[in-house]
Amino acid sequence: MKKLLFLGLFFSTSFYSFSQGQFKVRNDAFIQIGHTGYKVLSFGQGTGNPNNGNFAFEYCTGCTPKGLNLWKPWPTASWGNYLLFVRDNGNIGMGTIGDNLYKLDVNGKIRSIDGYLAVSDKRFKENIEPLNGSLSKLTSINTYSYKFIKQEQKVGDSLSVNVNKDNDVSFNFDNNLHFGFIAQEIQNSYPNLVSEDEKGYLSLNYTEFIPLIINAMQEQNAKIIKLERELEQLKPKK
Repeated sequence: MKKLLFLGLFFSTSFYSFSQGQFKVRNDAFIQIGHTGYKVLSFGQGTGNPNNGNFAFEYCTGCTPKGLNLWKPWPTASWGNYLLFVRDNGNIGMGTIGDNLYKLDVNGKIRSIDGYLAVSDKRFKENIEPLNGSLSKLTSINTYSYKFIKQEQKVGDSLSVNVNKDNDVSFNFDNNLHFGFIAQEIQNSYPNLVSEDEKGYLSLNYTEFIPLIINAMQEQNAKIIKLERELEQLKPKK
């Protein structure tokens, strides 16, 4: 009984430590690995300033919205460099705090070895109607080449890219030349292909342009076949 009492008193003190302070469970329910100066579950220890560990894991009550946050305190002081953020509603952000509109919001390129599959079984669909009139609508859409705007802000010894006024990384844009549309213009013709996130930024569903393009090609091909037949009829008979 005395041994149990002694152990209870030991665990209720300031912290429980292994390996010269590398693992600590403190009396404020905070667990630290590798660093003692920051109130998150941190891993490793960086050098210089700030000195907050290489990786950190916490439930972020200071975030809007709140959620479970995996981030890098070193070499960036702000907790806004989200590596993985799980919102209270279950939505996930990678490189971003995520968005209520998207179950998975990724700040960067996504690569898949086996490709991307979208559910398309007829048994899940209703109000099925064949497409028509795509040619005239698609030819009225403007196409562009462009580069994304990149803003850079120095934070300590690191470079935080595309930082907005709230000091929150918005998009990790590259320097490449891109081809595409302007979402605000597409809203006029195909509003169902444009989505607006909680900050008011627009995203475009490029994938669903594929059936529209195929339908436009079919319409154009039908016109070509019709013209060929008319030309054939105009040829003098031998």
